[in-house]
Amino acid sequence: MKTWFTYIAAAVFALATAFLFADYQIASSTFSLISTYLVRLGTLITIPVIVFSFPSAIASLRKDRLGGYAASSIITWTLVTSIILPMVPAVFFYLYPSAFPVTSSAGSSGDLVGYYTEYAMMSNINALSVVNPFNTIATASSIVLPLIILSWIFGIFLNPSSDTIRPAYAVMNSFSEIMHKIARFYTVYGYIIAYFSLTDLFLSAYVEKTVIAVPSFLFMLLIITGIIVFALLPILFALFTKFKKNPYKVLFLSISSLVMSLSSGNVLSSVATNMTTSRYSLGVQKRNAVTSTIFFSLFSKGGSAAISTFLILTLITAMGGILDSTTIILVALAASAASFVAFTSFGMESVITTYIALKILNVDLYGAESALLSILMITNGLSSLLDSAVIAMGTKAVSVATKTDMEVPYKDYI
Repeated sequence: MKTWFTYIAAAVFALATAFLFADYQIASSTFSLISTYLVRLGTLITIPVIVFSFPSAIASLRKDRLGGYAASSIITWTLVTSIILPMVPAVFFYLYPSAFPVTSSAGSSGDLVGYYTEYAMMSNINALSVVNPFNTIATASSIVLPLIILSWIFGIFLNPSSDTIRPAYAVMNSFSEIMHKIARFYTVYGYIIAYFSLTDLFLSAYVEKTVIAVPSFLFMLLIITGIIVFALLPILFALFTKFKKNPYKVLFLSISSLVMSLSSGNVLSSVATNMTTSRYSLGVQKRNAVTSTIFFSLFSKGGSAAISTFLILTLITAMGGILDSTTIILVALAASAASFVAFTSFGMESVITTYIALKILNVDLYGAESALLSILMITNGLSSLLDSAVIAMGTKAVSVATKTDMEVPYKDYI
C-alpha cells in the first residue's frame, strides 16, 4: 500500500482509539510512554542518516559544481518562507482579534519557560567547542548543529578530485545508500509510530480540556494552518518553480511526512520520512534530498514562526494589551527572526520561538507564556506540520532550480 493511504488510515484509527479510551487514565499514560519511545527512535535513526549521507551528498554536489545553485536556492526559500508565513496569522488576527484561552498552566511561573530556553541555547553553543567528535555524534539527538558542521566539513574534503580520494567517496556513497534503505523502511512502517503518537496527542487534548472548552481557539489555529498549507505555500512554490510543477501533487505525495510531523511534533524525527518521500515519490535526487531536507529541518521554521505569531498576539490580548497594525507586523517579524534559533530544542519550537520573540520585542507577560506548555503537543504538532510542508516543497523547488528533478511513475511511489 502507498504511504499516503496507510498514514491517513493511522490518523483515523488514532482518533477512534482516543474516543474509545478517552476516560481511562492508564490509556493516556500508556500511549504517552509508547509514543515518546517511538519518536526518540525516529530521532535516533536521523543521526546516522546525517553522519553517513550528508558528507557524500555535499561531495556529490561539489563534484558536479551544483553546490552554489543548491545553496542559493535553499537560502532563498528559507528566507522567503520564514518572513512571509508569519504574516498570515498577523493578518488573520488583525481581522479577527482573539485572546489566548485559560489553561491548566495559567498562573504558573514564566521562569520555567525562560530557564528551559536559555539552557537549550547554551547547550548548543557549548557543543560547538568540540573536544570529542564521536561523543558529539553519540549525543547529537538534541544537539544537531555540531554534527552537521562536522559532516559538512568532511563532505567538502570528500570531493573525489583525485585517485586517492575516490575510493573513500565510493565507500561513503555506499554507506549513504544503506542509510536510505533504512530510512525507506522507517517511512513505510512509520504509520505505526504515527498511530501511537496521534492517539497520544488526541488523548492529551482531551485531558487538558482547553481546546474542548474553547474550540474557537483551535479552529483559528486550524484555519491559519490550512491557509498556509493549501494557499500560501502552493503560490510561493509555483512562483519559485515558474509554474512548472504542481504544488498540490507535492503535498499529496508528502502526506506521510506531514502526518508524521504532526503526530510527533518533532521535525527531527521526520527527517528520514521527508528524505525518503522526496527521493522516491517526488523525484528529487539523493544528494538534493539529503542536503535540502537536513538544512531545512534545521533553519526553515516559517511554520513555527507563524504559529508563534498567533500565540504571541493572543497572549498579549489576554493580558489586556492593545495591538495596532504596526505592532502586529513587528510581532510577526520578531517571530520570524526568533525561528532561526528554534533548532536549539526540537519538539519545543513553538515555545522557544515565542519566548525569544517576546524578548526581542521587550514584552513582559509576567509568566503568562507558561500557558503554552499545556497545549504544547497541539501547537508544536501544527508547527511541525507546517515546517514539514515547507521542507517538502522547498526540497522539490531546489531540485527544479538545479535542473535535476525527475518524474516518478505512480507505481513507484512509496
